[in-house]
Amino acid sequence: MRAQPHSELREGLTVPGSHSATGLEMFRKIPALENHFRLAYTNNNAAGALIATAICLALIALVTAADVFDLLAPVPPETLNIVVFLRLGIAGPALVAILLAVEVKGLRRYYQPIVACAAVTLGASVMTISAITATAGQLQFQMGDVLVVCYTCLFLGLLGHVVTIVASVLVVVFFGVGILFDVPADALIFAGSVIVATCLMTVIFAHRVERLSRMSFLENRFLNEIAERDPLTGLYNRRKFDELARLVWGQARRDAERLHLLFIDIDRFKRYNDVSGHQAGDQVIRQVARVIDRAARRPLDFCARYGGEEFVLVLYGAKSTEYCSIAEKIRAAVQQEAIPHPASDVAGVITVSIGSAAVKPNASRTLSGLIQQADESLYAAKQAGRNLVVHEDVDEFGDTGNFEVRRAVR
Repeated sequence: MRAQPHSELREGLTVPGSHSATGLEMFRKIPALENHFRLAYTNNNAAGALIATAICLALIALVTAADVFDLLAPVPPETLNIVVFLRLGIAGPALVAILLAVEVKGLRRYYQPIVACAAVTLGASVMTISAITATAGQLQFQMGDVLVVCYTCLFLGLLGHVVTIVASVLVVVFFGVGILFDVPADALIFAGSVIVATCLMTVIFAHRVERLSRMSFLENRFLNEIAERDPLTGLYNRRKFDELARLVWGQARRDAERLHLLFIDIDRFKRYNDVSGHQAGDQVIRQVARVIDRAARRPLDFCARYGGEEFVLVLYGAKSTEYCSIAEKIRAAVQQEAIPHPASDVAGVITVSIGSAAVKPNASRTLSGLIQQADESLYAAKQAGRNLVVHEDVDEFGDTGNFEVRRAVR
């Protein structure tokens, strides 16, 4: 939720055009963005992977039953046990591992390596079965191998480079088991050419799909950033603040944590605009926003431009000494920017007034109440002379709090 870490992302997302590689380079520059993409890519492909894996399990069960009951071309008794073991003892568990990686949310972050290893295990078992049956004269050699290559490389949502590794390993395994089981050279060469061609096509297709998915993901994030961010400061906008504030309020109530909210207003900003112009005013808003942005350090802290020259900062779980110190540091940091304000009757430079309130959410408290208390604290800071921090720490079981005015040293 923090605004500050997204500054890099916003810069990267200014060039999302699919015709350029610049957007894709942002995945390498911002690890968090790459992690988000991989999780989204896995989630988007989960349904297809689940269906394809279920079909493979059903197919293995049906073919094994058919071999056991001699419903297909008979398998020599000396190899039947090996074939059944490879299907039920190796291929089956590999498919189950893929199902677990798809269905268990805790495994999603390890989806790529888990599924890649399972895919290679599955492919090796199927190719070994093909080599064994080929030596017995069965003509369907390589049919199951083509299916397993298509399944592992196209339907499991593996990233392009992972598909390249899996496909390369499967080609090596294919020729390795063919040589190991003395498959006739002509059959091995013909089937091998089919497998190599299939692997090449699936690798090219997988890389293409991943590239398109990356660009779509990047463009969607870019559009979301536009919708969520104030274009002047890069902070969250009012609409996003309302959304995040509700979420954090609920989290604080579940965790029995204190929530602290600061309203920050630039003193005599209208006068500054009248004297210095709106472009200079925009620059002041950006500078103040950067100071506030640096204060949102923890994972659930965030700040937003509330409107005009007013900002809001939410601090999650901070102790009273911490949030009072943070508010004072913001006030002092803005003044230390030393931006001249000749029309100010406060300090001769740009300053801010800060009103804050803190409460531990419970059944008798509301988010709107906290916002109102912080707003009233801001009003009190203005009434007391501006360039001040006024804090109201609302008692958990009471209806009112005690005002504490922290005056600036002038």
